[in-house]
Amino acid sequence: MDRVEMTKEQLIEELGTMRRKMSEVQKCRKDFLAVQEKYHGLLDASPDPMIFVTRNYEIVFVNSQAEELFGYKQEELVCQSLNMIIPGRYHRMHRSFVEGFFANPRRRPMGVGLKLYALKKSGEEFRVDISLSPIKLDGETVVIAAVRDITERVKEQELIEKNYYFQRVLDAVLKISLEAAPLNQKLSRSLDLILSVPHLSLDMKGAVYLVSQDSGELVLVAGKGMSEGQMASCSRVPLGKCLCGKAAQKCELLFANCPDEGHEIQFEDAFPHGHYCVPIVSIGRPLGLINVYLREGHKRDQDEDAFLISIADAFAGMIAMEETGREKEKLQADLAQTEKLAALGRITANVAHSIRNPLTSVGGFARRLQKKLETGSAEREYADFITDEVAALEKILASVLSYSRTYPANFEVTDIREVADSVLSMYRDALEEHSIKAVRAYHDVSGILTDRRRAQEALENVVLNAVDAMPGGGTLTIEITGMAVQEKPYVVVKIKDTGSGIEKELIGKIFEPFFSTKTGKGGYGLGLSISRKIMQEHGGFISVESRPGEGSVFYFYFPERQRKENAAAAGFNL
Repeated sequence: MDRVEMTKEQLIEELGTMRRKMSEVQKCRKDFLAVQEKYHGLLDASPDPMIFVTRNYEIVFVNSQAEELFGYKQEELVCQSLNMIIPGRYHRMHRSFVEGFFANPRRRPMGVGLKLYALKKSGEEFRVDISLSPIKLDGETVVIAAVRDITERVKEQELIEKNYYFQRVLDAVLKISLEAAPLNQKLSRSLDLILSVPHLSLDMKGAVYLVSQDSGELVLVAGKGMSEGQMASCSRVPLGKCLCGKAAQKCELLFANCPDEGHEIQFEDAFPHGHYCVPIVSIGRPLGLINVYLREGHKRDQDEDAFLISIADAFAGMIAMEETGREKEKLQADLAQTEKLAALGRITANVAHSIRNPLTSVGGFARRLQKKLETGSAEREYADFITDEVAALEKILASVLSYSRTYPANFEVTDIREVADSVLSMYRDALEEHSIKAVRAYHDVSGILTDRRRAQEALENVVLNAVDAMPGGGTLTIEITGMAVQEKPYVVVKIKDTGSGIEKELIGKIFEPFFSTKTGKGGYGLGLSISRKIMQEHGGFISVESRPGEGSVFYFYFPERQRKENAAAAGFNL
């Protein structure tokens, strides 16, 4: 290489030029850093976290607010994939969205209605709103994403929306409760409304149960979205079994967010789910249950608890109204029946009094003829027949007068066990004749106020029926014990036979006057009516359980009053 010869003057001039250029570079660098610092300062002064993203899904810059929001340092994010701050389940969809945006870049403001989620370094997901602004840097399109955490705002909006739905549904259910429609229909319509609340139920699945008065089980009366397998497996749920039965038995709301050990009842097409099991309760008594199916992992919410409990209270009101309506109808029917029976009693008593004297005369003359007529003669047979029929008619008249007559009360402290013994002693021969074994099961009970003669008559009528029901022999059991009914103390006399029993359709009629199951057997249909009347005179009541072919059980409930002043205070005319 040829060596360039420079003079001293030229060398000094060249060095001066280099110094000037270096000074200019340093000034430019200083100006650049000042501009960069100012630019970064402006970005850091932004109220929102900001992220710069390239077409290649790469983060090239974040401001300090973004660092604070996501929990990363700037150097941890720069040159990294945007997937770092996007929940994994959205990666593919979000990348496709970004590619579409770069293909047609445009400014997109916040609040466009998309439901977006971001991911912090800690792994926590949160709701965000994002505005996008494309800019050109060195000829390359870069998107500035301004991110805003809207978690609290969303919670407030959801709370307002949820309370709106809760109140609207509760108002609608209360309106339904006042409609003149069948209870099951009202419960079904109300269930549809409950399940329409957003985010509450799993695919609108739920059920309403009522407690059966016969079996004590929860019986499905309204179901929504349930499969055939669920309907078959969960149509009847015993109290204390599975989540529903336990919630009803405890009168306590139970919650589960997955199929845990509380799910005792299984079905073939089972799927992951949870439950709100909300008992329908009135004065501590379970009436039914609301079962709402939940998505697995659903979080229990106090507002949902309060809403469902309010709905259950409304359902309890519906059921109470239904029971009140039935009770009203029954009372009206009983009142009409009482008025009919009172009129019948007056007519019957008058008729009985009118024919009593002629009948006595006929019987008297027939008995006189019996004494004078020769045994075995046709005339004697006629006289015997007349006396037998007159005796039967006199027995009917005695029953009619016993039913229609108002007796003066003669209450005294009585040991009801002695009364039962008197009845068994009176019919000892009849029991032996029919090979009926008498069993006593007396518990220690206190003396009670009764009209002994009338109480004995009430028991006699049932014992006689029991004897007739066991013509081929059997067992007659009289059990006496104390018992509380609706928190009131009673002494209960239980008379059980192993006879033919009573058909279900006849149970409601056996206490009616002149109704008898002894067709062609000399039954007059007044014995049980008289027994019921006697129990009403004592301020108690009588009930029956029976199964055809298995026998019957009659229960006499005598109020446990040991002193006359107690009975008078209770409103009894002594």
